[in-house]
Amino acid sequence: MADTASFSAAMKTKFIGPIRDHIPKGKPLLFGDPEANPTDFKGIMPSAEGIDFVGNEFRIPQKAERNNAVGFRSENENLPAPGRSTYTYLQEPMRYAYASFNITGQLIKASESSEGAFKSAFKAEMEDTTLALKLDVNRAAHGDGSGKVADVTVNQSSGGTTLEVDTTVNFYGGEIVDVVDATGAVISAAHTVTAIDRAGLELTLAPALGANVDAATDFLVRASSDSTVAAPNNSQNREIQGLDSIVSDSGVLHGLNPANYTWWKSYVDAVGGAISEDVIRDAKDAVGFEQGLDVDNGLDFALITTRGIRSRFAKLLQTNTRRFNDANVTKVHGGYEVVTFDGNPIFTDDQTTPGTMYGLALNRLFWSQMSDWEWLEEDGKVLKWDAGKDRYLAVLYKYCQLGTTHRGAHFKLTGITDDVR
Repeated sequence: MADTASFSAAMKTKFIGPIRDHIPKGKPLLFGDPEANPTDFKGIMPSAEGIDFVGNEFRIPQKAERNNAVGFRSENENLPAPGRSTYTYLQEPMRYAYASFNITGQLIKASESSEGAFKSAFKAEMEDTTLALKLDVNRAAHGDGSGKVADVTVNQSSGGTTLEVDTTVNFYGGEIVDVVDATGAVISAAHTVTAIDRAGLELTLAPALGANVDAATDFLVRASSDSTVAAPNNSQNREIQGLDSIVSDSGVLHGLNPANYTWWKSYVDAVGGAISEDVIRDAKDAVGFEQGLDVDNGLDFALITTRGIRSRFAKLLQTNTRRFNDANVTKVHGGYEVVTFDGNPIFTDDQTTPGTMYGLALNRLFWSQMSDWEWLEEDGKVLKWDAGKDRYLAVLYKYCQLGTTHRGAHFKLTGITDDVR
């Protein structure tokens, strides 16, 4: 006879493995395989060397200044005065990602006949939850830690049911959002995205807005269905650091300010036009020269951009009388098929900021994580009764943070002509 104990056991033994395998598929920022062969694409490091946890933070020793007590002298002159390297720490609070869903008593009852019935009844809910989790974590890995999913671009009055935004790449329908003003306060809560106009950059929301929305200051964050203006329940300022904040030439990251440590910044170029081989190569050369890195080192350095920019780049190769295959379309470890540029793979990710291309030294990025995805079961129960209802709740969680040991090892190109909105 099926019961919550048998459901819990199956969730722990039969489903957590496939969930862990599925989440990174097709998402290069979420993929990391330390066992890949040296010539394979390894993805982002699953952990950084020398990482420690202090409370709820990761901490990594970082050289701040190298020892420059070097030079040439004449015979019998004083040697360079002794010096030493100086060190500081990279540190960042861990972030806590969750996905929750419920199993009704009726589903449990219907699964009594066989394990196969259980799998059939449970599969759709698990796949839907895992996909939503995958998209949300990947979105955050492209963000800046603030939780923002889009900026509002046109004023809207209270009672309106649409919002025009700067991008729709973070929406697939069904997302729940809060509207936040310049002070960080939620002014209208728990709106479900019911329709998406990608050409017009417009979202349809339900219920109607509960306040006037200002295009100059207001933005959307991912929220929960029980979020309210008085008691918000959303991801604002609770997310992992993402590429928008990591690959930057300004702003404090991991406790270091580039105003104090001039080497702690990425190469950033506002292209303001079409992608070209020269633009990409100039960015790679800037990173290579300033940081002394081998950015032509095959799969250790990767480019990530949108489908629109990748498509325009492929057409550029064709107009230059070069066959598309000359760009070396290849399959790499992890299930990816990619175009390469100067030996570096070009990945597309649908949640990349439109008009943007990143150049990433993958071996200088890392995931700090206390565990892989797990069921929340500290009380010994995977399934927990939702008091007063004929259903049981289950929660997936992961404590993690995305970081870099070398901010200058990456570049960002913005304002590229793009077909993605």
